[in-house]
Amino acid sequence: MNAELARRTVIAVKIGGVDISADMNRYLLQMTYTDHEEDKTDDLQISLDDREGVWLTDWLDSEDGTKGAEISAVIIQKNWESDGRDRVLDCGVFSIDGLDGSGPPSAASIKATALPFTSAIRTATHTRAWEKTTLKAIAGEIASKSGMTLMFESSYNPLYDRREQVEISDIVFLQGLCHNAGISLKVASGFIILFDAADYEQKPAVRTLRRGQSDITSYRFGTSTNDTNYARCHVSYTDPQTGQTIEYTYTPQGADPEGQTLKINERVKTRDEARQLAMKRLRKKNKGETQAEFTLVGDVRLVSGVNVEVAGYGMFDGKYIIATATHGVTGSGYTLQIKLRRVLEGY
Repeated sequence: MNAELARRTVIAVKIGGVDISADMNRYLLQMTYTDHEEDKTDDLQISLDDREGVWLTDWLDSEDGTKGAEISAVIIQKNWESDGRDRVLDCGVFSIDGLDGSGPPSAASIKATALPFTSAIRTATHTRAWEKTTLKAIAGEIASKSGMTLMFESSYNPLYDRREQVEISDIVFLQGLCHNAGISLKVASGFIILFDAADYEQKPAVRTLRRGQSDITSYRFGTSTNDTNYARCHVSYTDPQTGQTIEYTYTPQGADPEGQTLKINERVKTRDEARQLAMKRLRKKNKGETQAEFTLVGDVRLVSGVNVEVAGYGMFDGKYIIATATHGVTGSGYTLQIKLRRVLEGY
């Protein structure tokens, strides 16, 4: 068989803009790309056989130093459907923040992150008051100051009279705002991405994970009702100056009439704002009630934020969204571990 037509997985890697894919594939022990839906930063780790001494004394030993250099990676499933076409996963651009050597046998490791630990957005603390502004405007200013691009994918954009940032970093401050608004935050490849998980959950599933499929090597399901099983959310706020009370109770379809109520007492200006807040907070609490993990043969389609159908597992069947995907490529194969949570229906 022509080697070029054989079904296999390879990686394409650039460091500082230089394509070193051929050497990477020759010496590759393992490349692991971890892709998170929200809150955590994506990371990349590459382990290389260095018994010939070419990595720690040549490729990674530059005068300027490799730490902090940009590294990009792509996973390519060659001829995966035996039709001559490739499946491709662009892992993105990272900053190298660690180099390790070990032995025997001699090996070199590269560790990289989508948001460097030395980045000002992560390390520099600030104190300031944000007034008469929106979440999108705050995120846009933080992104611009950090040399990043904002992607705002939410119809809900909270308006703030005043928010105080007190001796914390920009990214921690922004995470707090997003958590309170029920909006997801992800940082990847020079982008700050704010999105509404509810919109992502409405998208069609990219594949079905069916019990008995040969590419599934293990699975695990679990449920928890600890702070995740609220039947409704009640928002109430009384203006101390006018004495006017604005409140709203949001109850999703099919909720248990006897279930517990999540109570929120935060400033809102209108009943519609109270409704939006109640819905977002309820989702934030309840979304972790049913979770799953699968280990399977690598599939570049399965990344964080995409949906899959789960079938053949009884009470756990249904639609799930991928929260974390860990892609592992070695010289002999490609495996994938995914963590999922069940999509919330009715809200």
